[in-house]
Amino acid sequence: MSKKLPVRLFQPLFGLFMAFFMSFLMSGAITALNIGFPPDFLARWMHSWGMAFVLAYPAILIVAPVARRLALRFAESPFAAAVSRQA
Repeated sequence: MSKKLPVRLFQPLFGLFMAFFMSFLMSGAITALNIGFPPDFLARWMHSWGMAFVLAYPAILIVAPVARRLALRFAESPFAAAVSRQA
């Protein structure tokens, strides 16, 4: 069995993956909407993605706890159900 990282690293790692994928997808979509698909589209997209990722990761680390608290005001936690089933 592979060794996993400690649970304290879950949130920063989750944020890293979210920033990576969301900045990739959104920068590609917005670049295409703004300039279409010129011959240098890929280079422009990668430049936009780099800039977006640098901004997205700290933003996710700051915004995620606020979003989680807001969501918990309106819905039950899916993790609470999993914990009670394990007990």
